[in-house]
Amino acid sequence: MISNHLKSFALHLWKNKLYSVITILGFAISIMFILLLSIYIKNEYSADQFHLKKDRIFRMTHGEESGFAPPSGPLLMQKFPEVENFARTRNIGVYVKAPGTPKLKNLTLFADSSFLSIFSFKMLNGDNKTALSRGNAVVLTKSFAYKLFGKLPELGTTLTINDDFDLEVTGIMEDVPDNTHFQKFDMLVNFPTLGKVFGMNDFLESYSSNSYGLYILTKPNTNIQAKAPEILKIFKEVNWMFKQEYAKSIELEPIVDSYFSTSKSYDTKNKSKGFLQILSGIVFLILVLSIINYVNLTVAQSSFRSREIAIKKLIGGKKKDLFLQSMSESIILSFFSLLLAIILCFQVVPVFNYLLDAKLNFIDEFTWINICIALLFMGVIGIISGIIPAIKIARFDPIDVMKGKIRMKEKSIYSRIMVSFQYLIIITLITSAFFINKQTNFLRNHQLGFEQENMLCFESEIPREKQRVLQEILKKIPGVEGICLSAGTPLDGGNNLCFTYNDKELSFQHFIVDTSFFRLLNIPIRKTGIAFSKDICLLNEAAVKELELPENESNFKLQGTEYPIYGIVKNFHFRDLKSKLGPAYFHILKPGQYAWSYVIKLNGKNNYETIQKIKKAHSDFTDGTPLQLEFFDETVHNWYEKEDKTGKIVMYFTLLTVIISVMGLFAMSLYYVQQKRKEIGIRKVNGAKTKEILAMLNKDFLKWVVIAFVFACPIAWYAMHKWLENFAYKTELSWWIFALAGLIALGIALLTVSFQSWRAATRNPVESLRYE
Repeated sequence: MISNHLKSFALHLWKNKLYSVITILGFAISIMFILLLSIYIKNEYSADQFHLKKDRIFRMTHGEESGFAPPSGPLLMQKFPEVENFARTRNIGVYVKAPGTPKLKNLTLFADSSFLSIFSFKMLNGDNKTALSRGNAVVLTKSFAYKLFGKLPELGTTLTINDDFDLEVTGIMEDVPDNTHFQKFDMLVNFPTLGKVFGMNDFLESYSSNSYGLYILTKPNTNIQAKAPEILKIFKEVNWMFKQEYAKSIELEPIVDSYFSTSKSYDTKNKSKGFLQILSGIVFLILVLSIINYVNLTVAQSSFRSREIAIKKLIGGKKKDLFLQSMSESIILSFFSLLLAIILCFQVVPVFNYLLDAKLNFIDEFTWINICIALLFMGVIGIISGIIPAIKIARFDPIDVMKGKIRMKEKSIYSRIMVSFQYLIIITLITSAFFINKQTNFLRNHQLGFEQENMLCFESEIPREKQRVLQEILKKIPGVEGICLSAGTPLDGGNNLCFTYNDKELSFQHFIVDTSFFRLLNIPIRKTGIAFSKDICLLNEAAVKELELPENESNFKLQGTEYPIYGIVKNFHFRDLKSKLGPAYFHILKPGQYAWSYVIKLNGKNNYETIQKIKKAHSDFTDGTPLQLEFFDETVHNWYEKEDKTGKIVMYFTLLTVIISVMGLFAMSLYYVQQKRKEIGIRKVNGAKTKEILAMLNKDFLKWVVIAFVFACPIAWYAMHKWLENFAYKTELSWWIFALAGLIALGIALLTVSFQSWRAATRNPVESLRYE
């Protein structure tokens, strides 16, 4: 009996290939998105859940930042018995070399010896309690060990960082997993060693810099969060940042919340929980639309199977059997769609990972638990999807079917509302995709006020006394039009300095630059007439406005020191366009003063060859230190990579919604045409033309698309208006984009409905009336 049902269902699918392809492929594409998004959301929410002591680990923050001075950890340990241990962190890029290996650049995390005891990072070799206990200790990650040595080195192996310090390998650890708020580092080095790297003898006792992560491990059954006001009071006594109220609060953030924190630091990465909630909503929306469209398609198609069902009823088939048959068909289709969705997942995972900046490995998700959940999920979806068609099919009156009187007449307002709802989503998404793309292009094409073409820079990794020597060597390379040293470029924004001026708290960016800096970057200067000297400063136009200086002011007093104003620099952007152009001041780089960047302008004639010569000259001068060049135009382009990816995500989701909605509209038009079959035949017999039949069939659907457009426009306008609030510089919400989105949605609806309408309008009327 079951095999006969399956054969009948398979024959029905084969005879109605278009229906079968639309139903299965549409369902499979929806499930593919649901699977990938669900796995991504699950992995994101699992961040830092693997730490065994996660309930007792807290990250210290103060507002939007989470940096503290090195003495802060020992102070908390001393003052608060609730604190069992602490770990300070800071990652920086260093060059590493071992005997017989090339010099490599890596990201090193400097951390206290307690780090590996507090956090549950897996050790492959060495003891996590003692691996960082010595000052010259280093723990390598597995992948970096293979990259440096070609194998896992023996413990005790020596390597050198920055050609200055020898370290001893005391452990090998697994690579840092993706589901943690820590950035992926290559090495762990004992935290006090950072003082030697920076050349600071008082590093561990100094409160001058608050740039270090601080983590607290509390004793069981204690509440350190309640002590936040006391901690703030103590910090106000010892730390200038809290005394001067640059930091006004203390928060102790549970480690499992750090991945979604708004507090930033050098060592961490952050994701938006709101974004995950949006993705969760998308998953639910896709699921609901898919089920609705499957129901509509199945109900519409059931009229073609009415004779088969009627015959089964007339020869003794029971309603229960027909109901179960329809349910089983729905479940079979669901599982078949799941299989196809899994195949599609493997094809789109690379695109998915790129758009969401993820590293999802779909094969790793094939665990027994996940397989059982997926099968159970699809079983439930099959039941939910099949229950309404099953009820309708079981209620068919076989006598009416055999007489040709079956019409399946229903109140169509529900179906029309669903069509309108789907197209409301389509128009909103199309509008959003256009505006996101328009804003991204606006940002990338906006004039930033400095030269980008043929400009590049790189970080200086050499002692200050050798910097000028390398500058002269690079200057002589053919193709190099100019080169300057600087501490601060438009790409990194220089240093930030907060100070009080005329009882007003100000925040300025500070650049220390060569005299050729402005000429190379084509940044105009209006000179004030002050003679050039070693103590001069320059202000940008925004700084003059912020300081409320008169037009011809000759001096600028900063923190008790008076500087002659040599010139006024025309405003240029030193941040992306999400932020307003701010005030900045400039000092001239003095002989022997350290600069952290080289800025180079190429002549543009043979840039590739010139760059290779620059790399070789740098390698020869630094004994093989690899050079990482940063191109101005590429960096500015990458500033808006997130917006670009957001636009693509919206575009792909729009495409999916269009596919689902076309399925639904196809079902509705099929259903509608079936009900109008007799009317169409009578009209044609009475002389109605094909175009008149097309107009009659299409206008009702198009009316609901127009209604969707009316509601979608204010929704899209509000959504884009809120999104554009994140940018200081933004494009206009042009009316023509709303109109274009509406026309595209109308075109999609017209093409979808017209397919069924044309078939009905051109069919021989005798076929429509033969059973009447």
